[in-house]
This record gives sequence, C-alpha cells and structure tokens, in this order.
Amino acid sequence: MQELIEFLNENSTIYLATTEQGQARVRPFQFQFEQEGRLWLCSSRHKAVYAQLQRDPRLEFTCTAKNMATLRVKGEANLDDDMAIKRRIIEENGLVRSIYGSADNPEFIVFSVDHGTAIMFDFSGNPPKTFSF
Repeated sequence: MQELIEFLNENSTIYLATTEQGQARVRPFQFQFEQEGRLWLCSSRHKAVYAQLQRDPRLEFTCTAKNMATLRVKGEANLDDDMAIKRRIIEENGLVRSIYGSADNPEFIVFSVDHGTAIMFDFSGNPPKTFSF
C-alpha cells in the first residue's frame, strides 16, 4: 500500500472516470491523501461527478508518471462527508482553500475510495504490481 500512496503523492493529478446514462465520463481530479486505508478526494456538491457517484458509486482513476509508469485504481466512492477530512484538505491544499474558503462551505464535499484494487505497470518488462486496500 505504501508504494501505491507514494506514487499518488508524486503524481497527484488523476483522471477519474464515472458513468452517466451508460456513458463513461472522465475528468482531471486531484488526489488529496490516504488516511487509514482510504484514498480521499474532494469536489463540489453541484458538479455532475457528485450526482453520478450518488447514482452509481463505481469509479476508476488513473495517473501516469513522467517515465510513463502508470497506476489504475478501481473501487467505489464512499460519499462520507467527514468534517475532519474537509478541515485537513482545506488546511493542506491552497487551491482547494481558494475555491471553497472553509471546511463548512456547503458546496464542498469529500469522498473516499475504500476497499479497492490497483494495478501499477511500466515498460520495464517486469510484471505489473497489484494492490488491494
């Protein structure tokens, strides 16, 4: 799990996929952090991604390092709007703070990916690494 988290911390721009009416929807996102085995992300209550995850919590995201090593994570969104997590994100992420101002902004939502699977691969010829969390 530690290798997975280090990769996400170094490559925090991810591309998150959800579904809407049977169609894939992908958009750039920012990985926030891991806490107690949960991968945390945030968004706005009024964005389409929030409604999509409410209807169907299945998601997948990917990110790639400069050397083209790639990580793909699959799981389900846990729409756990945890105030302590919101405060931590606001304190640690200036961009998010500039958008939402404070943790108690009703627009600001957080969610985690729990109990997922991940695969990390590159072009070294070595077999892919798999993770479960």
